[in-house]
Amino acid sequence: MRICFVSDQSFPPWGGEGISTQNFCRELRERGHKITVLTSRVKRPPSTEKIRICRFTRLSFPWSKGPIAFPHPREILTILREDKIQIIHINLPSYLGWQALRAGRRLGIRVVMGFHVQVGNVITSPSPLLLPLKVIISSWFPYFYRRGDCLISPSHFAGNILHQFTRRPYEVVSNGIDLREFNPGRISPGKLSDFKKKYDLKDEPLLLYVGRLSMEKNVGHLLKIVEIVRKKGCKARLLIVGEGQLRRHLSEIIKKLKMEREIIMTGYLRGEELLCAYLSADVFFLASRNELQSIATLEAMAMKCSLLIAKSEQNAAQELVREGINGYLFSLQDPEDAADKAIKILSDDTLKRSMQEASLEMIQTHNIENSISRLEKIYQKLLKRGPVP
Repeated sequence: MRICFVSDQSFPPWGGEGISTQNFCRELRERGHKITVLTSRVKRPPSTEKIRICRFTRLSFPWSKGPIAFPHPREILTILREDKIQIIHINLPSYLGWQALRAGRRLGIRVVMGFHVQVGNVITSPSPLLLPLKVIISSWFPYFYRRGDCLISPSHFAGNILHQFTRRPYEVVSNGIDLREFNPGRISPGKLSDFKKKYDLKDEPLLLYVGRLSMEKNVGHLLKIVEIVRKKGCKARLLIVGEGQLRRHLSEIIKKLKMEREIIMTGYLRGEELLCAYLSADVFFLASRNELQSIATLEAMAMKCSLLIAKSEQNAAQELVREGINGYLFSLQDPEDAADKAIKILSDDTLKRSMQEASLEMIQTHNIENSISRLEKIYQKLLKRGPVP
C-alpha cells in the first residue's frame, strides 16, 4: 500500500503523537509499504531510510507544545498525485491536517483520522485570555473529526472522548510499544551501574517520571507527593526525565523545598540511557490530567515498572492499571493518597516485584506488531470500498 501520514510534530517527534507516527511509519515500511510523511520544517532533520519526508513552513505558538505547519494547498495535491497515495492517515486536527483532508477528498483518497490530542493538550495555559481560543478549538474538533472515513483511537478511554465529539464509531488501535527495543534484557549490569553513578542513584527507593515538563503533565504535583513521602520516613527520591517550558519553574520549586539531592532532573534521555532510567526505578509516577494513552507508561511497563497513575476524567493511562495488581490509581485532590500508596509499594519488596512482573505480562498485548496488523486490516477494508465519490 502507498500510505501518507500527516503530522506536524514528527521526525523529530514532539510528544506522544509524534512518537506514535514515527513508530507506525517505520514498522509499516518494514512490512513493505511505501510511506510518505507530511510534517513541519526543522533546522536539523533526522535521517530516514526509505521514507519520503515532505516538510513545510512552520510556526510555533506560545500556547502550543510544538510547531504547526502551513503548506500551500497545491503542494499537498502535487505530493499525493506524485506518490499515487491510496490512504491518508491524519494524526492532528491542524491546518496541515485540514489541507491534507481537502486534497484527499479532491482526489478520492480514503482518509483515516487518528485521535491523539485533547483540547487540554493544545491550550496548556490556564490564562483567561486564551478562553476564546479554547472555545474555538472545542468547536473545531467535532467539525474536523466528522469528516474522516475511519476514526482511530489509541485507547477505549480516548475513544469515549472522541465519541462525544462525533457520535461516530471508531477503531481502537494501541500506539503500541516495540518490545525488542524496550526490553530489560538489553541493559547489562555494568551499564546500569554506570547510569546510577552518573546521577548519584544509590540504594534508596526511586520514583520516576518521564515526559514533557508542561502544565497538563502536572509534574509539580509529584514534588508535593515526594515531600510528603519523605516526611513520613520513606527515603525515596524522584528522577524527572524530560524537558519543557516549566523546567526552570520546577527547578526553583525544588530549591525552595531544599530537595536538590532528592529530586533529580536529567533533561531528555534517549536510547540505553532512557532504558536505564526505567530499569533503575521502583515505581513509575504519572500525575497528568490529559492522556489519550501515555506512551511513557507503556515504556515503563515494558521495562518492569510498577505504576502510580492519577485519576482524572481526561487521563486514559488509568486503563493501564489493574488496581493492586500492577499498581494503583491515586487522587489528585489528596497528595496523601498518592504518598501512602507509594510507601506501600516501596516498603514491600514482594508486592513491588509482583507488580513489576504483572506490568511486563500486561504489556504484551500492546506489542506494536499487533497494532500494525490492525492498521493494515483497517486500510485494506477502506480500499475495498473504492475511491471516495
